Amino acid sequence: MILPAVFLLSFSSLAFEVLLTRVFSISQWNHLSFMVISIGLFGFAASGTFLSISESKQFRWHRYISVKIPVTLLIIGYSASAVVSFILSNRIPLDYFRIPLEFNQSFYLLTAYLLLSLPFFFTGLTVCSAYAFLPEKTGAVYLATMTGAALGAFFPIPLLAILGLERSVFVSALIPLIILPFNASGCLKRLFLGVSVPIVATIAVLFVFSPITYVSPSPYKSLSQMLRFPDTEITETSTTLRGRMDEVKSPYIRFAPGLSLKYTEQLPRQHAIFKDGDSPLTLYDIRSPSDLDFAEFTLPYSGYFLNPRPASVLLLINGGGTSIPCALASRAQKIVIVEQHPFSAIRIQSQYGLTVIAENPRTFISNAGEKYSIIHIEDWGPSLPGTAALDQSHLFTLRAFRDYMDHLQSEGVIILSRKLLLPPSDSLRLWATAYEALKAGGSKAPEQHMAVLRNWDTFTLLISKTPIRNSEKIRSFARNLNFDLVYLPDLTQKETNRYNEFDRPYHYEAISRLKASYGSGEEKRFFQTYLLDVSPQSDDRPFPSRFLKWTRILDQYKSMGSRFYSLFLSGEVIVGVVFLEALFISILLLLIPVSGLLKRSGKPAAHAVLFFTGIGFGFMFIELYFIKAFTLLFGDPVISLTVVLTGILVYSGAGGFCSKYIGYRNLGIFILALVVILLMSFYGLRILLGYIVGQSEVIRYLTAFLVLLPFGFLMGIPFPLGMQFLLLNPAHRAYGWAVNGCASVLTSILSVQIALSFGIAYILVCAVAAYGLVYISCRRRR
Repeated sequence: MILPAVFLLSFSSLAFEVLLTRVFSISQWNHLSFMVISIGLFGFAASGTFLSISESKQFRWHRYISVKIPVTLLIIGYSASAVVSFILSNRIPLDYFRIPLEFNQSFYLLTAYLLLSLPFFFTGLTVCSAYAFLPEKTGAVYLATMTGAALGAFFPIPLLAILGLERSVFVSALIPLIILPFNASGCLKRLFLGVSVPIVATIAVLFVFSPITYVSPSPYKSLSQMLRFPDTEITETSTTLRGRMDEVKSPYIRFAPGLSLKYTEQLPRQHAIFKDGDSPLTLYDIRSPSDLDFAEFTLPYSGYFLNPRPASVLLLINGGGTSIPCALASRAQKIVIVEQHPFSAIRIQSQYGLTVIAENPRTFISNAGEKYSIIHIEDWGPSLPGTAALDQSHLFTLRAFRDYMDHLQSEGVIILSRKLLLPPSDSLRLWATAYEALKAGGSKAPEQHMAVLRNWDTFTLLISKTPIRNSEKIRSFARNLNFDLVYLPDLTQKETNRYNEFDRPYHYEAISRLKASYGSGEEKRFFQTYLLDVSPQSDDRPFPSRFLKWTRILDQYKSMGSRFYSLFLSGEVIVGVVFLEALFISILLLLIPVSGLLKRSGKPAAHAVLFFTGIGFGFMFIELYFIKAFTLLFGDPVISLTVVLTGILVYSGAGGFCSKYIGYRNLGIFILALVVILLMSFYGLRILLGYIVGQSEVIRYLTAFLVLLPFGFLMGIPFPLGMQFLLLNPAHRAYGWAVNGCASVLTSILSVQIALSFGIAYILVCAVAAYGLVYISCRRRR
């Protein structure tokens, strides 16, 4: 019964984990979903520690592992804990942003962490027991684990579409129970009926009354704030792997960022679509041409004022919605809208009757054969600034800007509006990105092609294909609508900071210094000495809202009024806090058995511990590299997660099964082969991904699975061989499982910081180092 149990528990655990990423994206913030991976791995590591302690105390678990009763208890324990942990954790008043202010928030965080790790503990205990007590079947156990997990990663795709999020969680938790009736007899059947039936009945009740388990969005998100108004209701909800979309109707929706105070008429009626409780896409009820008048009073319309009556307009939308009225008000001859989420794309097309394409914007722009008069990019980010520091977006990278420039007509203009931040950050980065993209495209004076305007909380960057010859036109637009000029090629300080006054024209001064640095060839020095990280982002480092410099964190703390709380608005600081907590827990899990509980069976050899440490680090580094790298291909990190987990786990399972034919003697050759392809991939994969992103969806998916094949197969070989030949007894194998799990926990968090600070490709460098450690360790055998 053990192998079917391993397969089903692995299947269910991965489905549960993928669904939890969606839960975290809604109830907390998208950038905290990385914690789900660490929670699962923490449960696996704890199971290894528990089993090693049990064996050291001569509990003799191995006498029972081949019997049906303990496996039945583990399965029941998994299903029950999965349901209970989901319900309870959803009710814990956890608020990450109040951790530095309220001690009880740290307690809530620990409670949620422990609760959600429980189902993974039961799965880990089952798998670890199979490895520990059935060393002759390590290849089969590895195959069952990996293939089960791979299928589980894919399972939420149809499940979410049919059942929605909350019910999908319940179904995924129940799946392992299906094996119990086929192996039940006598007292075991009574146990199954006495425990499992009440669990199923309880879940059935919750299934019917699912509102009590409804995953509510964070109170900081815009949907939660909107639902506080009277006469506001969610009219439709759609949940897929890409996120939960809530369509909301309310008489109080007023969305028009960058609107001039000189506009005194009423805005048209609006309703909105919220993705995971935030990033609203606003749809306007346009009944007459006068309903579009407000658009001409907004900052983004400056681009249409500069290029009137455009022949064709391309709108790249990720939330927002004001770009559509702007394009309609310009009376453009042709408007094409790209909105990646199918639900939003259908609603936009139904609302306006325009051409809407549901596709990854980078894929579309790479394939587009047409050139446009205006390319308008709209992405306002989350409602709370700073929370998007870990969000990966390829809309604002240097390569993306070059693609936009290549698809502009000779007099074309790019329009990009964002929230205005202090100290100046986003505006500086985008200005620098545009400058370098223009320079790479052959412009001799990139600074002549740009203009920046602002009001009190929004700025708009205009990038012209040709030098801006008539700057007076932009001056007139700003003057008539009381907008402040931030940058023009011939702008003077006297013309700035007139209507929406700051103490000083901070943004004008910062961009002027940056312009002077580019002119003198000292732009690198500017980026090094500036308070924040505002250097242009590449496709290898696509985090447009990440500005923190760890070397200047004290200066940044002072610039925010010496408020410790403000630092926690950056997801990157939360990563550091979570890493320290995970490091403490990992040390605890590994020291408890070694500190005396393994005395009877002896401590495992140091090289064996290093072997499994290296595998834990290396496997997760490669997995997380591909998750981040493939986000460029699919435009969504959760889709990328599903593809990578499915591919790598299937191929790893095949590698583990074939390991018995390879033998420990030849293991070093295969580890070296993995190291070689990792080194080749450091540069080669970036080139390949840049080419594949413009291909059809079928080719992108096929290429992704083909790329994962050699990595996954080679990654699957070391672990089962190490379990069989490097560790002496069940206690040692259990400890090796714990070491592997703890290393994986730390890697899942550490890789985030590596990608932010150095780039996604450098995760591969860490993987090379980890497998180098595995190679050195495997040369020494007991």
